[in-house]
Amino acid sequence: MTSVLQVLHDRVLETLDSIQPPERYKIVVFDAKTNKIVLSACKMFDIMDRNVTLVEMLESTRQAYTSLEAVYLLTPCSESVQRLMDDFPPDSPTGKYKAAHVLFTAPLEDRLFDKLTKSSVSKYIRTLKELFMDFTAMESRVFSLESPSSFYTLYSPSKKMELAAELDSIAKQVRRRNNIFLEILRRLTGMGVALPPSLELWFDVHLVSVIATFGDYPSIRYFRPPETQEGKRTQAMKLAMLLQSDLEAYMRSNPESAGKQQGQGTILILDRSVDVAAAIVHEFTYQAMANDLLPIEDGSKYSYEIENAQGETEKVSVVIDESDQIFMEIRHSHIVETASTLTSKFNKFVEEHESLRGDKEKAASVRNMKDQLANLPQFTDLKTKYSTHIHMAKECMKIFEKFKINEIGLVEQQLATGETVDGHLPKQVLSEMVPFLDDPVVSTMDKVRLLMLYTLCREGLRAEDRDRLFEHTKISDTNVEAIQNLTYLGVNVERGGSNPRTRRKPFYPRKRAEDEELPYDLSRYITKTKKIVEEHINGTLDVTQFPYTTEAPVDSNEARSLRKTPQATWDRKKPNVKGSRLFVFIAGGVTYSEIRAMYELCEAHGRDIIIGSTHIVTPRQFVHGLRHLVRGPTRPTAPVIPPYKPPAPTPSQRPGPPSQPSSRPGAPPNSGGRAGAPPPSPHRPVTPDYRSAPGSSGDLHIMKDAMRVVPLSMQPTYQWQFWLSLRGISLIKRLCPHFLASLLFLSPPPSSHHALPLLFGP
Repeated sequence: MTSVLQVLHDRVLETLDSIQPPERYKIVVFDAKTNKIVLSACKMFDIMDRNVTLVEMLESTRQAYTSLEAVYLLTPCSESVQRLMDDFPPDSPTGKYKAAHVLFTAPLEDRLFDKLTKSSVSKYIRTLKELFMDFTAMESRVFSLESPSSFYTLYSPSKKMELAAELDSIAKQVRRRNNIFLEILRRLTGMGVALPPSLELWFDVHLVSVIATFGDYPSIRYFRPPETQEGKRTQAMKLAMLLQSDLEAYMRSNPESAGKQQGQGTILILDRSVDVAAAIVHEFTYQAMANDLLPIEDGSKYSYEIENAQGETEKVSVVIDESDQIFMEIRHSHIVETASTLTSKFNKFVEEHESLRGDKEKAASVRNMKDQLANLPQFTDLKTKYSTHIHMAKECMKIFEKFKINEIGLVEQQLATGETVDGHLPKQVLSEMVPFLDDPVVSTMDKVRLLMLYTLCREGLRAEDRDRLFEHTKISDTNVEAIQNLTYLGVNVERGGSNPRTRRKPFYPRKRAEDEELPYDLSRYITKTKKIVEEHINGTLDVTQFPYTTEAPVDSNEARSLRKTPQATWDRKKPNVKGSRLFVFIAGGVTYSEIRAMYELCEAHGRDIIIGSTHIVTPRQFVHGLRHLVRGPTRPTAPVIPPYKPPAPTPSQRPGPPSQPSSRPGAPPNSGGRAGAPPPSPHRPVTPDYRSAPGSSGDLHIMKDAMRVVPLSMQPTYQWQFWLSLRGISLIKRLCPHFLASLLFLSPPPSSHHALPLLFGP
């Protein structure tokens, strides 16, 4: 099956390989957002292995290398465009680099394009492309647009006008005809840009980026609830219609897509209102539970404190991703299975290394494995991973027991499924819920989640009943507002009196099938997204609630004419979906329980299923978003790309001495001056971590980078430089900086015999 990580990884490297400057070596410049996109799928070594000398951040202070060309992979925003222009100022005889290959991850607005073409950077541009890479690969089957603010845009009543304007602007941006390509070529040619023959400029939105990266032309289905079938458009329907227009425009403008017919796979457009309960109920599988209860940043970065060998407490930060095989084995396991799996795997590992085990007995539980880990110093990486997951599982169980989540979870399951553990109607659920609302041990967040689920279960509450529950619970006004704001997601919050009850018909009967396997009482709720996708795979998904934007696939039973006599059930053709890729997109946030469900369906049906969303949401984040849905967040989310600040004025660059020819074949030319490049090599990657911070000793860091990247074949020439200690270099730097600069940036001499005359002059 196709992996999102692998597809994005290949796309990034193919893009870098397509840029082949005459000097062979190149510099790559990312902005803050593209850096996150690229590093979500690629390691820094993969990038450096593509004849890349240096990887830089656009927002940082950078050294000029006028002998090398730079590849800019940027976000199409005003901040990045302005910083690109600052690298090639009009009052300077040279730019920061010899030339610029500018690649944008998404379409560039006309005003920014005009600004770019009229600036001094235009004469340095050698390549200008708009790619389809504006998404982040979260897991092998999960992608994200990294846009949590879209939840407010989609559902806030105060954002309705902004939503309409945003959709209209996107539509205008995408619906450019083929003649725009000729117009851009005319502009670029007129401003003197050297255009390579393979220059391609495509225009799309985020979802088209995902689809284009996979090379598909899928049919589009979307969610349309029964009460909106009389002309009212839902968010999913608006997005589906816009995506249909975008795909058609992309196929017309992309010559490689000529002849493709729509129907190569399917993309299913849903939104968060399709299953509100999934974003509220506690999930007890390891990954979902850890992200709900523990302070994990971005779903992958976890920090905790440990006691080191000296008995001191130190903070440890780890990254949890698919490179961790232990995490891969337990991430979708129930927390009970997680503890037993960690214990058994750890015992097996200790048995295989008895010399490290000593006299320690086998670990009987998660609690006493921590001491045995201290006896495994040779396996640092594996030790860290075991230690991390043991700590996380232990912390989850501690919170699980302390705040009575076990008992709360049983009530939540009754509310979400509409039945008790025995399969009966939950007639006493209110009497079981009220004691938790009055319990000081239960957290306020869990009380709010219980009230939300109860409102969903009752399909609205009378005003007097609701006020009585709020008063009994003693929750704040912001939490009351969060519950009431469920109405903007299609939930019936209030009924009775002058407000008639507008009941939304349930998609599925609440009574579960008799043969349905549910191993744990706390995990009986099955997300509606899983049922929808499974019905699509089986060909039984209701075409009325989930229509296509165009004609259904020819082999699908939904495509038959309504005028024909219905066929017998045994004679109906099944949809031709086996083996085709299925995209599932949930606007407004996807939960970890829904992600887990897609992995289960992939394994059960052998299908290639990719799920994505505007962002990944946890129950806490969902409740927080509801609190401020009308008024907006109190503290706006910090932008990924920092605001633009004009650079400080710098003295004019001093021209360096002419470069010396190199006898070594394949060696990149070097200007030899202070602005020249350090000897590049793919043997040792130079990551952004080596970059000098603003205000630090920049020359010293550059010198250290130059020493790191010298190939083995060049070491005799610069062997004397390696004899210097860092302290000695710092001293020389302070005493005679000009002399040090001339030593560091002279190009490699033809042979080691002439090293000293070339270095110190004739």
